[in-house]
Amino acid sequence: MSLLSELKRRNVLKVGVAYLVAAWLLIQVAATVAPQLQLPEWVPRLITLLLMLGFPIALLVSWFLEHTPEGIKVETATAGNKRIVGISLALAAVALGWYLYAEREGGSEPPSAAAVPAAATKPRSDGGSERRSTASKSIAVLPFVNMSGDAEQEFFADGLSEEILNSLTRIDGMQVAGRTSSFQFKGKNEDLRGIGEKLGVASVLEGSVRRGKDAMRVTAQLIRVSDGIHVWSETYDREPDDTLAVQLDIAERVAGALDVVLDDAQRERMRLSGVKNVEAFIAYQKGRQLYSDAHDPTRSDNLIQTLREAGVHFARATALEPDFAAAYYLGTDLYSHIVMTSEASADERAAAMASARRDLALAARHANDEPTRLLVEADAQLISNDWRGLADRLKAAVSAQGCRQSNWLLVVNAFGLAAERMAVAKDLIACDPLSGLPYLHGATSANWLGQPQAARDFATQAEAAMGGTGTISAQKVRALVALGRVDEAQGVVAGMPPATAERVIAELLIAAASGADVAGVAAQSRDGRHLGWNPGYWDITDLLAEALTGDRAAANRRAAEYDAEPGGALKIAVMLALCQCGVAFDLDAAPNFKARLAESGLAWPPPDLIAALRRERPPTP
Repeated sequence: MSLLSELKRRNVLKVGVAYLVAAWLLIQVAATVAPQLQLPEWVPRLITLLLMLGFPIALLVSWFLEHTPEGIKVETATAGNKRIVGISLALAAVALGWYLYAEREGGSEPPSAAAVPAAATKPRSDGGSERRSTASKSIAVLPFVNMSGDAEQEFFADGLSEEILNSLTRIDGMQVAGRTSSFQFKGKNEDLRGIGEKLGVASVLEGSVRRGKDAMRVTAQLIRVSDGIHVWSETYDREPDDTLAVQLDIAERVAGALDVVLDDAQRERMRLSGVKNVEAFIAYQKGRQLYSDAHDPTRSDNLIQTLREAGVHFARATALEPDFAAAYYLGTDLYSHIVMTSEASADERAAAMASARRDLALAARHANDEPTRLLVEADAQLISNDWRGLADRLKAAVSAQGCRQSNWLLVVNAFGLAAERMAVAKDLIACDPLSGLPYLHGATSANWLGQPQAARDFATQAEAAMGGTGTISAQKVRALVALGRVDEAQGVVAGMPPATAERVIAELLIAAASGADVAGVAAQSRDGRHLGWNPGYWDITDLLAEALTGDRAAANRRAAEYDAEPGGALKIAVMLALCQCGVAFDLDAAPNFKARLAESGLAWPPPDLIAALRRERPPTP
């Protein structure tokens, strides 16, 4: 009789199939229950090992013990017995070998290559970088779904999601995807494995919120993206304003499920970082939505006006919770843009300067951690009339930035810190891979460093990740022109929105590189300018045109005008950083900026990135 026939006769195959089904169910239960009970990570693996070792035993028992009408009998020795024993021993050896290998590797399942971006890095607390891993402790918090039937509660659901995210970022050992990237999936029914690959995380936290006048229900579940297993889940039925306790408990349970041990200091950091007033974080979410809309010309036709609307909500948030540092900080962006635009009067700019200094001081005072405080203080000094020690402050802020965004740290490119800024951009991309700003910072810094290929790569990554933007396209054009690929640069320009400052900047660079009439391109752009969204960008366009044509007298007049305005030193620094055109004016034309520069310790002058482009039109044949 063949071995297969004998296996069927003795019901070995039936026993094997039944055993595998039962074992699979037990393994799934163990993987789900162990994190909820905060059992050690090796417990589910040990259960899996025992079940694997039990499989060959079950096969042996079913082979040697035969159920007959007279009862269970032991089969006599045959050649088939030897074969089944050998197979069973081999299976047991494989199970034991797997367990020993898993223990040596730390018990973490290896991430797929697609889940880890090639250049992904995770900022360390000392400001450096380490390879970012998705080996079990990386997570994205997706926006919780509003189940309340009230559109107004959408902001509450978003606020709860963001507060949980913020709590998780306070835990040592956790790697948390940034809000901008995580919120890209709001309202989308996308496969979790795809989300994990795009964000470079091993787990996602998702949930729902139903909030009424007298009760609130929050449901949260932690899901492993590699196989869709629910690692942890919980439902909270609480009072409507008991939000802080819920978010802290969710963050702590998630950390436990991912085998991250919390100490009292980390719990205290989480508690202090949480927003205690529910209405305050709802107001903040409303302001943040408008803040995002303001910086997107496809959703706002007037940046400053939309920021004014956002500011109303930020002011309400800080009135309800006076130590709300993030609300103070985002609110200052309005004042910075007023200072930067020539459309505002001197009185408006002076009032904006005073408001910015007040709110930046409050944001620094209430900052939840030292790196955030350093970033805020750097902005505060840039907008002041005292730049003593500014170079050291900017270096410290860049080193500590990590995954945090800032308003005006971009100026460091013009003052010898472009390499540090590009390293930070790589960290930001790892933290927030679907946000456009990190790619823009990387491309801009690379162009400042004279690395056009790296700048082009940053821009190409941005297009692949989130479609790119006008400012990123302008940096790509600059890189292509520097690489001598003018035809390709012209193709990029053709796809940019017309009558925008970013497109005119790109057209000016191509005109200079191809020997066309730069002054004519600049003059033609003035007739069709779209001034509504952000008029300040056109100042950069004009300064670039003056640099390319060598019109130093016009550049000197421009610099003197800026220098005399409230916040003029900051405006000149930002113009230089964004123009990337060296120093188109004489420093003596801007005495206030010159004085601030002398006391700052900043490197000067910035490199002239357009020297190779500034040349005469070739003679006509």
